[in-house]
Amino acid sequence: MKLCDKEVGKIGFGTWGIGGGYWQKDYSKDKESIEILRYAYEKGFRLFDTAEMYGDGHSEELVGKALNEYEDVLIVSKVWSNHLRHDDLIKSAINSRKRLGIKSIDLYLIHWPNNRVPIEESIRAMEELIDSGVIRCMGVSNFDVKLLKDAMQSAKKYEIAVNEIEYNVFHKSPENDIIPFAKENKIEIIAYSPLAKGEVIYDSILKKIGEKYNKTSVQIALNYLLKNSIPIPKASNKKHIDEIMGSIDFQINEEDYEILKKL
Repeated sequence: MKLCDKEVGKIGFGTWGIGGGYWQKDYSKDKESIEILRYAYEKGFRLFDTAEMYGDGHSEELVGKALNEYEDVLIVSKVWSNHLRHDDLIKSAINSRKRLGIKSIDLYLIHWPNNRVPIEESIRAMEELIDSGVIRCMGVSNFDVKLLKDAMQSAKKYEIAVNEIEYNVFHKSPENDIIPFAKENKIEIIAYSPLAKGEVIYDSILKKIGEKYNKTSVQIALNYLLKNSIPIPKASNKKHIDEIMGSIDFQINEEDYEILKKL
């Protein structure tokens, strides 16, 4: 899978919770976090997703420290909804780039829409950021079909590369509208919360299908998403990273796919 002219593979790595939470820094596990991020790279992850809101920017700092020496990674970061005015968005992107310690942010997304700011204003800022080399590609997150259409129509020079949305085996409503629309317009879907905050572990149907493939419920749940998206699960230990990487080396047959589609 190629994204923004970089090979990213079938699956990415989410960093929510690394370096803190909602606009709150946490330095207590920095060493372990950097070790986990580098282990993920060693195991084959190439897409790493972060945001200015994660740990009030500390997540970006840790991602940068762990990975900015590797040229083949694709770093995704996101601007929060209260920074979508032109000047604020420009400032946010420059600050994120500085925290990441890289020349350009590979893919920069509007994290959440804000109906108080015209999408045209935000997209204009994003295109200026591409022109100036602060970012390489632009996209959105949590946009429905109407908002995505508005964003596409607002883009004058560059394309919307991605829509990052919540998508998992228990939340498949995107398959009805936003995913078909994105496919039709060659916009990639990145799936956050692909493990439904851990709920997939306990599902009996996922367990039963997993037994057939000698895979875990987590691996089955992720494999299901590969048809329509790039999932970005998060992992806090090496064992979990190994398990996640075991979700891409097989393919669920059509019969089992249909069973999961009805979950």
